[in-house]
Amino acid sequence: MACAPRDPRLSSTHGERILRGRWPHMPRKPRKQQRNTALTLSDTRVDRAIRLLELLSSTEDSLVAANEAARQLACTDAQLDEAIELISALADRESGARAVIFRDHGDIVLAGDGAHLTPLRLSLGEGAVLAHVMGSLALDANVRDRLSRALLPLAHTGGDAPLVAGSTSFGTHYPALRRALEGHRRCRISYRSHGETAPRERVVDPLSIDVTGDGAYLLAQDVEKNAPRRYRLERIGRVEVLDEPARSATCAVPAVADSLRASGTAIELEIAPDKPVPAWSGIEQARPLADGSTRFTVRTSSLPWLYDHVLAAGGAMRIIAPADAREGLVSYARSL
Repeated sequence: MACAPRDPRLSSTHGERILRGRWPHMPRKPRKQQRNTALTLSDTRVDRAIRLLELLSSTEDSLVAANEAARQLACTDAQLDEAIELISALADRESGARAVIFRDHGDIVLAGDGAHLTPLRLSLGEGAVLAHVMGSLALDANVRDRLSRALLPLAHTGGDAPLVAGSTSFGTHYPALRRALEGHRRCRISYRSHGETAPRERVVDPLSIDVTGDGAYLLAQDVEKNAPRRYRLERIGRVEVLDEPARSATCAVPAVADSLRASGTAIELEIAPDKPVPAWSGIEQARPLADGSTRFTVRTSSLPWLYDHVLAAGGAMRIIAPADAREGLVSYARSL
């Protein structure tokens, strides 16, 4: 007796599909692809090699202890060898020089120019600003030389150019004076007052540093005279911080204008029409002239400072009197 044909949907294969809830015409779900971890491991090796290169380049002698490198890179000794091998394959694109990196006992040493990181170079304008700031801060000569070689443009010639056009000079002893102020210590300074031909030693108790439009000053109590005094920082020739506490002064230091009025040199100036009278301390008189220009008298304790401003005005300001101040300006300009 012939049996009726079975419904093909009930075959074993189709039955399994039915039980799984999928019909033959239903699309299969895409398989979840496995992530490629080989690239991640490669990136980790490259990152470790770059950080090792940065670590070696940050030291003066391009040398670092292997255990210290492993600690900072958070890697094993074998992984450190992988980074060394990767760096050794580097070569300069232009010169072809190869990186030389090797283990020397317990140290890792980087040699040759092939793996040196190219330092940032400032533009000429940025370099001039950096050179000015380094000169104003009176940095140690070795520190200034290292910064210059690392950052200043190769075309920068250096040199100690005079500060002009309103740059405030803090002299070369500002750091020592700042330490004395913060530590409340007495100082012995060498200072040349206006009109003196040679500097003279003074023992002072520093009070503060005052910056005005015409310069920076140390406000201090003169111990010998028991009186407050104002010392222009750029005239201080030497500073010795003594191992004695500074005593607090009870009397007030005179204002800059009062100090200049008492000891400054009076100079008569004329400024061109439509130019404002400078906002300097020590200006006593200002009167307009028929042609629109203005004449004014200023008292100053530093003729070079005044000469800088006159020269920076580009002809819009000139010295009227006294005659020796005009001659001094000519000599000063020729010396620049």
